[in-house]
Amino acid sequence: MVFADITRKQAFSTHLLISMAIFFVLAYLIIFHWYPSYYFHIDGGYRGLATIFFVDVVLGPGLTLLVFKPGKPNLRFDMTMIVIIQVVALTWGVKSVVSERPMLTVFYDGKFSCMTYSDVVDFNLERLLVEDKPPPLLAVLPRPSTHKEYQDMMLEAFRQGSAEIYVFSDKLLPMDVVGTVHVMNYRLDVANSFYGSEEEKEQFRATWSDYVVKNPDEIEQYLYYPMSCRYQKVLAVFDPQSSEIVDYVPVYTDRATSNIKLGFTREELDEYEKLKQEATNPL
Repeated sequence: MVFADITRKQAFSTHLLISMAIFFVLAYLIIFHWYPSYYFHIDGGYRGLATIFFVDVVLGPGLTLLVFKPGKPNLRFDMTMIVIIQVVALTWGVKSVVSERPMLTVFYDGKFSCMTYSDVVDFNLERLLVEDKPPPLLAVLPRPSTHKEYQDMMLEAFRQGSAEIYVFSDKLLPMDVVGTVHVMNYRLDVANSFYGSEEEKEQFRATWSDYVVKNPDEIEQYLYYPMSCRYQKVLAVFDPQSSEIVDYVPVYTDRATSNIKLGFTREELDEYEKLKQEATNPL
């Protein structure tokens, strides 16, 4: 019999070693490819790692330790079922981690927003590639130039129960020189823009002050914008020279403000002049 000379401890140890080997391979992919750099901390990397650890290292070996008993009737069937359960659970876990991995981060109207693979599965990401940089990619959704266009975008997104970055994916620009110029049109007074309760704001002020003290040269070199991901809202540190987010500060602020004011359409200006004349020359 296959398991006749194997003790429970040996079966558990063998199963655990195999599961750990698989876990280390998947952990490498999660940390360095699927949730690289700061995304691991703010967009679900820890959660993905925990999911894989449970379904691979805890579930399978745990069931072996619980069920395995030398000489037990139908032991081969029991072990086969354990392997099947672990494979199915691991497949589900990997699929979940891969589908929820960060794939695209979009800057729109003074804020960065993270998007997962499942969010952008229908997007044309090839046109957003810059110098073959791997995902997660950076992109910009240009803000309209007039009040009417801005309101129309908001209303259309509201009708579809989504945000502008999802509805108007065809308008996205890659984070190249042109995209970076769009971002640089926004400025943020970080110290006076913290968002949250008074207790949170006080904590953010202390965190930001520590960052400024420790990184005096970066304050003028980099630009700072709020960034919203699935598990954390932070302040993105954007380098306009490389057109990349190079770091983050664990504080959250209001949106940055554009240096370019929204304009008016010809129709809006004509309507304004008409109302102005009626107010000046009443009947």
